[in-house]
Amino acid sequence: MKNIIATINIMLMFFTSILSAQVNVENIFSRANELYNKGDYIEAINNYKEIIKNDLHSAELYYNLGNSYYKIDSIASSIYYYEKAIQLNPNDSEILDNLELANNSLVDEIDPITTPLIESIFNRVSNIFYFETWGYISIFFSFLIVALFLSYYFSNNSKAKRTAFILLCISAIFMLASLTNGNNGYNSYINNEYAIIYSYETDLKTEPNFRSETLFMLHEGTKVQVMETYNNWIKIRLVNGQIGYIQLIDVKIL
Repeated sequence: MKNIIATINIMLMFFTSILSAQVNVENIFSRANELYNKGDYIEAINNYKEIIKNDLHSAELYYNLGNSYYKIDSIASSIYYYEKAIQLNPNDSEILDNLELANNSLVDEIDPITTPLIESIFNRVSNIFYFETWGYISIFFSFLIVALFLSYYFSNNSKAKRTAFILLCISAIFMLASLTNGNNGYNSYINNEYAIIYSYETDLKTEPNFRSETLFMLHEGTKVQVMETYNNWIKIRLVNGQIGYIQLIDVKIL
């Protein structure tokens, strides 16, 4: 009996601590929003980052951080946090609009490679949901397929069997589509690592050393794809397909 009571007390303490931490985070977030509305952007940033230190992340939190940095003309940081927000909520129109606004302030104007129409459509569909959400959708359809199969197998009514079979086929198509989109999103998340240039300017080199030829200069706020890391250098690809090396210290990995 004593062991049961002790276990219950421990569980109560555990859930109380979680609830207390949640309330504390909500208070910090509210205070940060108030500071932002008052125009005290530096203190708002400090409060938002206090939440991140507690290993709590959300698209709204990163979006507010991006807005705060944009207000103090820290373009690289604003783009960095807008990009972090988009990773969690890729189709939020407000985040996308503010990111575009921040990108318009960049020094570097790099035209991206044109994506084929079919690939572009496929990527847009995949980006409707986060890859984990696609996974949940595929699980839902897998259960639905089992239910429809049982309905088809045990039904004695020919019309009900035909309806169940048609719905089963449709569900199978949606499940496969969900799995494909989820897998595409997951591979993109795992294999495609990006970074934002934080240095005011940095040289794009042909090789990972200072003696190599400088292709051209990049400036703060530019988003680059990280391909490989070589000690204090990283191999990057720009949106136009250009590949080169810059110092690791000049970027912040997303």
